[in-house]
Amino acid sequence: MQNNKIFSFCNFYIFLWLVYDLQGVLFGGRGGGISTIIIYMLIGVSAYHFMYALYHYNLPKYMKGLTALVFMFTIYGAILVISGQTIRFSRTGTLVKNYNYIKTIYISLLPIYSFYVFTRKGLLTKDILLKWTFVFFVAAVIQFFRHQREMLISLEDAEEITNNYGYAFLSMIPLLVFWEHKRFVQYLGLGFSMLFIILGMKRGAILIGALCVAWFLLYSMKTASRRQKIWVVLLSIIIIIVGYYVVSYMIQSSAYFNSRIENTLEGNSSGRDSLYGIFWQHFINESNPLRFLFGNGANATLKIAWNYAHNDWLEIAINQGLLGIVVYLVYWIEFYKTWRKSKVDNQLFLAIGLVLLIFFLKTIFSMSYGAMSVYVTICLGYCMGMLSEYDNQTSMQNEQN
Repeated sequence: MQNNKIFSFCNFYIFLWLVYDLQGVLFGGRGGGISTIIIYMLIGVSAYHFMYALYHYNLPKYMKGLTALVFMFTIYGAILVISGQTIRFSRTGTLVKNYNYIKTIYISLLPIYSFYVFTRKGLLTKDILLKWTFVFFVAAVIQFFRHQREMLISLEDAEEITNNYGYAFLSMIPLLVFWEHKRFVQYLGLGFSMLFIILGMKRGAILIGALCVAWFLLYSMKTASRRQKIWVVLLSIIIIIVGYYVVSYMIQSSAYFNSRIENTLEGNSSGRDSLYGIFWQHFINESNPLRFLFGNGANATLKIAWNYAHNDWLEIAINQGLLGIVVYLVYWIEFYKTWRKSKVDNQLFLAIGLVLLIFFLKTIFSMSYGAMSVYVTICLGYCMGMLSEYDNQTSMQNEQN
């Protein structure tokens, strides 16, 4: 049963996530006590939905793999909090609060369960998803420029910076799949997302964004009706031409953009190669069998080097050991299997596939499992909920036959 009421608990839940994400704009600074209350309310609701989903529903394979991941991170996060150890960034001396490890995981992963439950209960529908997409774009633009302004103020001599909020626009590309009925809006959103991804100057985000746009356009041409194909081809050509001129303009006018390109061509990975080498050598040369199997504990990468691994596989190898690698590998295998199964619906197949592509590639040169925003968790939760609905309908039809 669908429920498209504006004042639903689902909409209130989404609204609170946006308020929390925009705390620097709405409250100034970090938001203080207000943002603390909001985030613990959200984590509490999400944790309830986590337990509710496990108890009441036969979850898709992806969510079963996700559940194993959440349980593993919870155990390691709890051990870190109980241990009371002090962990700092070695270069700056900045203290890392122990509870932030599990807090980051819960903020990233648990909302998927909430949106799954909301979808199964009819509180999150395609129409609601489409309406929120507009709000998400506005919020992402605000976040992008706020972060840019703050970074330029902190770096007094800088005229241009790398803006991590380009990833926010990358995360919203899967949501645009559901605008298939309005191709102009869909392709406008696609071009708009790619524009901000390029302006963010994050090389990883630009690479993944380009792959997503290419797949998006090719798949749209493949699945469009004969009448729609004309519009798809025309809009695709426009996006490619505009993208070409945007990149050309950036190359001609931005010294920083040029330096990012040159660094990429020269193999400059912003220090990641040094970190990768340190963590890989530490993992393969681990002489303690227990640490090799179960890792060194949450946030252990900060005890070994000056920063996190910026690679999920190495981060987990150091923190959770071989056990963690196996659990994480199973998670991605189940993700892939679920994506393949979603062929029952073209939109779900493309949306889930884009999320899979984005976040799997992020595991290699960024942080993935702890960096899922509401823009992508709502998409995943909705898609998984709809897949379960398809399974229920199929089961009922088989019983009737």
